[in-house]
Amino acid sequence: MANPSFVKTLVQSTREVEPERAFEFWQHSVLAAGGVDTQGSEQTQGFAAGRFVARATHSVLLHTKSDEIAIARLTHHIRKDDVDMVSIAMFLRGSGYFEQGNRGARMVPGDISIVDTNRPFQAGGYEAYEELRIHISRSVFQTHVGEPEAFAGRMIRSGPHSTLFANYLQTYASLVGQMPDVEAGVAIEGALHLLRSFTTTSEVAVSTEALRSLAMVHIERCLHNPGFGPDAMCKSLCVSRTRLYAAFADGEGVAASIRDARLDRARRYLSDPAQANESIATIMIRCGFTDASTFSRAFSRRFGISARDTRPR
Repeated sequence: MANPSFVKTLVQSTREVEPERAFEFWQHSVLAAGGVDTQGSEQTQGFAAGRFVARATHSVLLHTKSDEIAIARLTHHIRKDDVDMVSIAMFLRGSGYFEQGNRGARMVPGDISIVDTNRPFQAGGYEAYEELRIHISRSVFQTHVGEPEAFAGRMIRSGPHSTLFANYLQTYASLVGQMPDVEAGVAIEGALHLLRSFTTTSEVAVSTEALRSLAMVHIERCLHNPGFGPDAMCKSLCVSRTRLYAAFADGEGVAASIRDARLDRARRYLSDPAQANESIATIMIRCGFTDASTFSRAFSRRFGISARDTRPR
């Protein structure tokens, strides 16, 4: 009897790369090979990331731990590599986002996202994060879950079902290196049956809640741009001002949400010892503020402390 074909695995890491070249290595050697580009990444100094990859016949498992980063799969990637798979991702640590078409959301540990790699999408981590991701061939996804078009851009919020799914994937990740390819295929089918058991395709129109969630993704992605505001968001999301403002009706409004998100990011940067060498003015600009006085007043009003006193002692 012929020996079984085992799943091929490898580890990719920035550990063996000079610190000043770590981001460039991850960007051009790891992410580019996976058919995505970095997008609007602000921090490249001190970047660190690592990934375990397991390639089976009809699936690829990626277990990634990375510093903050934003990626995009665009039309030219799709034309170039012709990868036609469905990607299912789960955050284990940190927070991030994903967006495909007019769907998307901010993600926290336990959330599950589904995207179609044959259509453009964007994703990333707002901070250091850990995720498990499996790429499934379109035919296998169709057989065990449903039509990818009905699921693309969907998110499943954290709950008991996602905890069960996470435990399943983590167990699979720990064992796949010793699995014959056939056994890996059976294990992936099990994961898809589990996914299907708590996933429905009843969502038709984008709800107000979903629109707000998608808008918050755009806010986080565009905070560095001082020109980004409600009008730019309406254009990006292809929705009317009336509908966008209705999605924020239970809060202070769209402009205030953008301002507060900028301030929250500035506070996070200012509190980070790794950014102690960055001036307050530089951080202010990176968060989309152009006037120091306006920034200082808004920061003190929101947090009850000055930006300078936020820095680690």
